[in-house]
Order: sequence, then structure tokens, then C-alpha cells
Amino acid sequence: MKAPVFCRFSSFRKTLFPESLEKNSELTRGVLWIAPSIASLALLIKSQMLSVMLRVRHQYIATCGILKLRWNMFNLMVMAVDLAILMATTITVIASYSISYLVSKIEKKFGLVAVDIHKPGKVVVARTGGIALILSLSLALAVWGTLGRVNSVALIYVLSAIIAGLMGLFDDFKHLNVRTKLILFSLPALLPVVLGLYVPHPFIPLIGHLRLTIVYPILVIVAFDVLANAFNMSDTHNGVIVSAFLIFSISLYISTFLPGPRPMEGFEILLAIATLVVVGYLPLNAYPAKMLNGNSGSHLIGTLVAALTIASRREFLAIMLLIPQILNGYLVLLTAGLRSKESIERPTKLSRDGIILPNCSPNAPITFVKLMVIDRGLREKELVIRYIMLQVIASTTSLLLYFVMTSL
Repeated sequence: MKAPVFCRFSSFRKTLFPESLEKNSELTRGVLWIAPSIASLALLIKSQMLSVMLRVRHQYIATCGILKLRWNMFNLMVMAVDLAILMATTITVIASYSISYLVSKIEKKFGLVAVDIHKPGKVVVARTGGIALILSLSLALAVWGTLGRVNSVALIYVLSAIIAGLMGLFDDFKHLNVRTKLILFSLPALLPVVLGLYVPHPFIPLIGHLRLTIVYPILVIVAFDVLANAFNMSDTHNGVIVSAFLIFSISLYISTFLPGPRPMEGFEILLAIATLVVVGYLPLNAYPAKMLNGNSGSHLIGTLVAALTIASRREFLAIMLLIPQILNGYLVLLTAGLRSKESIERPTKLSRDGIILPNCSPNAPITFVKLMVIDRGLREKELVIRYIMLQVIASTTSLLLYFVMTSL
């Protein structure tokens, strides 16, 4: 075992400086004692510094290892979350399609069918697609809820749409009058209004945020009611309102990258659930449809549009995006009055060779579709394609105008 550092320097001092020299003076003796002591202290400090540096190095290596381990764990967690979201997305779309397909088969088996009047030959299809949308939304809530992604905003707004769908299902079988429907389809809005799941400061480009603390809840109820009935009135041909909803949803998502207010927390999940469910449902409703929306489906989709509008906090943009539906509703009310869709004479008629022509009867209302065929008759497929193209053009123009106005 080696002697301590100080002892080794004491022996070194005695070898270098003999005792005869130490006795010559007090100064010499002091120097002979202090010098090796200082040297011993210096060496001790150096050794301690080396020890500290080694410990710091080991701690640094250990810390880096922990950080690296934590980073790797973080990457694994991100990958797991991404995989979970991918699985939830896939399950939602596949489940929505499977449920819609099964519901269409069951409805046909039990006679819940209707004649698709815009096709020659009296094609019979399932009549109420809203049942499939209600079941698919319920399952999607459960799937995304297991990931812990569904907060109160997504939950309540999806439940509001499901309630609207159930009311529409009742309307499919009982045929409610228009005044009852106006009252009835304002009720789903009470859930988010009572729970305060809204921000009463709508953003208007070039003006800024408005403070509508008292009026805004009333506007939410009106928006739910108006949009549910507007989409019901616009549901005239295969896949029209489903395509319009998807274009609207994509446009709203794009707008979140533009200047403007931050959406409510939970908007993204609400958007994902609604969009994925409708994407899975689309193949059954797109031309040539195997299932019609019915009042349940159209009212549910209209309520989802209202929910996304409020949660995204893009009220001004939503009005711009929904100009075709707003124009159609305005024309119907202007020319036919406040009447249910079933009691109004059809605005178009079908020729023997399958061409959709305008109905020139004075009792027939003016609608958006009637204006599209007033110059030249179209087949349903051509009409649907033109309607979708017009919706895309309107949405693109609205997004560009919104970007310009918010950038000024």
C-alpha cells in the first residue's frame, strides 16, 4: 500500500534538504517546512481535481446515456402513438364502410327501400343511410376514446350530431311538418351551449375579433338549426351533400394553417372522426348510390358541419365555403316558402332517356340544381360531377380570399 501524498513529500524534503541546513536559520527552517507542504497541497488539489473531473466525466457519460435512453424511449412512444393513430384511422374507415354495407343489406331485406327517382327503370335502394352514420360515429367515439384522444369538445359535438341523426330517423318514418323540424333540430345545439363549449369571439378578417358573449350562444343554436335543414334541402342527388361535406372539412383543415384564431382544443379529433366516418360511408352513397341518406343522414351531416364551424372558430370562412348550400336554401324559401321538402313539387324532372330537365311548372321552386340544368339537360352523373366541381371552385376561391384578407 502506497504512503499518503503528504508523507512521500516529507521524505522527499528530508532527502533534498539535510538537517544541517535546516538549523542555519529560522527562515530556512520555515522555507524547508512550507515548501514541501505547499507542494503536497498542490499535488493533493491536483489529484482531487482529477478525481472530480473523472467523476464529472462519468456522470456526463451516464447522463448522456440516460438522455439517449430517454430519447430512444420518446421515439418509441411517438412511433407507438403514430401506429395507434394509424390503426384507429384504418379501423374507423373500414368499420364505417362495413357498417354502411351491412345496413344497406338489412334495409333491403326488411323492405326499408326507396325508388331512386333520378334513374330510369325505377332503381330501388336502401332509404336511410343515417342509421349507418349513427352507428359508425358511435363506434368511432369508442375507438378514439380508447386512445385517450376524445375530449369534451369532440365528445359533445359528435353526440349532438348523433342526436340530430336520431331525430332525422324519426322524421323518416313520421314525416314531421316544417315548423316542428325547425324547433326540433335546434335542440342538439343545447348540449354544447349549456356546457359552454364555444368561444364567443368570432373572427372577421379586416375587423378582428368580436365580443358576442350574450348573442353568440343564440347564434350557435341558429347555426345548428339552419345548417341541418340546409343540407336536408340540398340532398337531391347521389353523393352531393357527402362530397360537399368532405370538401368543407378539407377546406377547414387547410384554413388552420392560415392566419386566424386557434381552433378549440379537440377540433382535430372531431374533424378526424367526422371525416373518416363519412369517407367510409361515401362508397355506398356516391353515384350510383346503393343507399340514400334519408332525413337522418342529411340532418346528421348538416349538424356535423355546424359543429366543425363552431369548433374551428372559422365562422366567417364557413359562410364563404357554404355559399352553394346557402344559395340553394335561400332560393327554395323565396320561391316555395316555409314548407317541407316532401310537400314541394320537384324542381326537376327525368326524361325517358335519363336526362334531368328543369320543371317549368309555376309551383316548382327554383333550386341550385334547377339552375344547373336550365340551359341544357344533364344526366345524373354529369350533374353530380358539375356540382362537386362547383363546390371545389367555391371552396378554393373562399380559401384564397380568406388568406388575402387575413394577411392584410
